[in-house]
Amino acid sequence: MRKIILAIVGLVVVTASLLYFRWQERQNYARTERMGHGLGINCLNNLMQISLTFRIWNGDHGNQFPFNTSTNAGGTLELCAPDKDGFDSNAFLFIQAMSNELSTVNILICPKDPSKKPAANWASVTASNITYRFRSGTNITVSGPREVLAVCPIDGNILYSDGTIKSKYPIKPDDSGQIPMRVTLPDNTNVHSAK
Repeated sequence: MRKIILAIVGLVVVTASLLYFRWQERQNYARTERMGHGLGINCLNNLMQISLTFRIWNGDHGNQFPFNTSTNAGGTLELCAPDKDGFDSNAFLFIQAMSNELSTVNILICPKDPSKKPAANWASVTASNITYRFRSGTNITVSGPREVLAVCPIDGNILYSDGTIKSKYPIKPDDSGQIPMRVTLPDNTNVHSAK
C-alpha cells in the first residue's frame, strides 16, 4: 500500500513539474512578444530599413519619394494606382525603383507572413512578394504632414512618412532596463490618416 501511495505522489510531482515548466515557457513567450522581441521585432526592423531606403531615395531625388517622381527621372509617378485609402496596388514598382538602396528582397516580407515568398531578385519583385501595404500620393512627403506610408497587415505596425514607426505592441524595457529599439508607442491615431 505504501509503495502505491509513493508512486501516486511521485506521479503527481512529475506531472506538476511538467505543467509548471510548460506554463513558464508560455509566460516567457508572452513576455518576449510584449517587449517586441522575436518575430515582431524583425517586422519593425524591416520597416526601419524600408524607412531608411525611402529617406535615402528622397535625398537623392530632389526631396521626393519615387511615387512622386516622374518615370523620366527614375520614379514611378505615372504608374501609381492608389485605391480609395491611398494604398497602391503597384507599390512593387516603386520598391523596384529604390532597389539600389535596399539590401535584400527578404525585408519586403513580414516574418510572420507564411503566405509570401521572397522574389529571386529585384527585377522579379511583384505584389505577391511583398507583405507590407504602401500608400502613394503627392500628400505623402518627408517634410509634409505626418501621413501613413506603409502598414504591416500581419503585425499592425505602421510606418509614417516622417520615418517614425508605430508598433501595435508597446515596447517595454527589458530586464536590464534598456529599450530594445526606438519606436513610437501606440496611440489612438487612425491608420487611414486625413489626406
